[in-house]
Amino acid sequence: MAPTLKILILEDNQSDADLLNRELKKSGLSFTSEIVQTRIEFENALQNFNPDLILSDYSLPSFDAVAAFQIKQNKHPDTPFIIVSGIIGEENAVELIKAGVTDYVSKGKLFTLSTKINRALNDTQVRKDKLIIDEKLKVINQELLELNQELEARVLHRTKALAESESLFRSMMETIPQIAWTNTVKGEVVFYNQRWYNYTGLDKGQAQLMGFKAVIHPDDLKISFDQFRTILKTSNGGEFQIRVKRIDGLYMWHLIRLMPIMDQEGQMQLWVGTATDIEELRVLQQHKDDFIIIASHELKTPITSLKASLQLLDKIKDNSPSPLHSKLIVQANKSLGKVNALIDDLLNSSMANQGQLHIHQQNFILSDAINECCNDIREEGIYTIKIEGNLHIEVYADLIRIGQIVSNFITNAIKYAPESKEIKIFIETIKDVVKVSVIDNGPGIQPEKLGYVFDRYYRAENPGTQYKGLGLGLYICAEIIKKHNGLIGVESELDKGSTFWFTLPI
Repeated sequence: MAPTLKILILEDNQSDADLLNRELKKSGLSFTSEIVQTRIEFENALQNFNPDLILSDYSLPSFDAVAAFQIKQNKHPDTPFIIVSGIIGEENAVELIKAGVTDYVSKGKLFTLSTKINRALNDTQVRKDKLIIDEKLKVINQELLELNQELEARVLHRTKALAESESLFRSMMETIPQIAWTNTVKGEVVFYNQRWYNYTGLDKGQAQLMGFKAVIHPDDLKISFDQFRTILKTSNGGEFQIRVKRIDGLYMWHLIRLMPIMDQEGQMQLWVGTATDIEELRVLQQHKDDFIIIASHELKTPITSLKASLQLLDKIKDNSPSPLHSKLIVQANKSLGKVNALIDDLLNSSMANQGQLHIHQQNFILSDAINECCNDIREEGIYTIKIEGNLHIEVYADLIRIGQIVSNFITNAIKYAPESKEIKIFIETIKDVVKVSVIDNGPGIQPEKLGYVFDRYYRAENPGTQYKGLGLGLYICAEIIKKHNGLIGVESELDKGSTFWFTLPI
């Protein structure tokens, strides 16, 4: 029978804490839990409750997960610490995990919690086992030291000592999490650890060097061997990056490091190599680079237009007023508005990512706020916007933020469905919430893309089309609705249109 886990939950929202407990029970874990909210309660629980696992919200009124993690590290460094939050953001999560936090679970994906808990507990057990092995290795090393002192006077036993030393070295190679191998000074591979075989799916009967060639990406093959040979000519070691094929056929970026092993006389004996998976870091770097390119392009276009309008205005400023003045001023204001909108998206995205997207709630008639958002579109005379449903419902929300969401939905409908000249907005009450739907009759969104439209930086582009924007609008809308304790979503069918919707508590 599995032992009962002691789980400490750091959460100031009782509903979220209850939800965690339900999810844990649903997973079949045998556990007892204690819920705390403050620093004092947390420190007391660490001492008295002595948890096997800590689940922590990212942000609390007077306390946060970062401070809790530091306290935990001082007193219980081996206890797994998982952040369960809906506002932390992927970039913050990656930084915290780099700092030592065990894992991160979004409150919107609690179904993954049990898997990550089991993985964290398994990893903790592996570390404990490794500590035990390390202690044993210390004892073995001490014994070997004493044995070597004795063998200095017993040359006949030197062969046995060398054999034991090699066995110990290979045992150490098997304990590290990276792929590892050894090769001779001429480059011939003589040993791979088990991690290599598990990762590549190759068997031990395959040729060592040919096996290495079989899993390197064809585009990286030449550079990898050139780098390999160059490092072997030195005595300092080196590193380079290549793509290595996983057992499922996918290529993942790895950092290859080679370090020499010298004997007591300073003569090179062999090389030790390791391969560390850096695929996630490469993907994050690529996302950052792509976003910088998109943001630069999107900002440059309206600024160029604004600059041209201002230059023309400067040339004709001394002339008598003409219709061209008004046209250039309108064009300049539109370009300035685009720049402001892009900058607002960047600021709002940054605040949402840091949990600082503030909401100022008030009572207002929802249809009035929506109607005001549509005035600018209606004035252009190109699109018809119909508002139907419960036009008298009143909500308690942030007037400006709700208007921002509706404007974003309408702008997206025009951008992605320009031929759909009629946009319908429907307001309805369902139990204790009000639902707002923005409906167009455009080409729709491909089913495989629906799950990503509210992700940060995502743009649902179709083959042969390219849309403007930073991919932040819908992400910001989703963060605003989270702050209102509502829901947001999209329904779409190809060639029939799309419906973007959100709900607010009444």
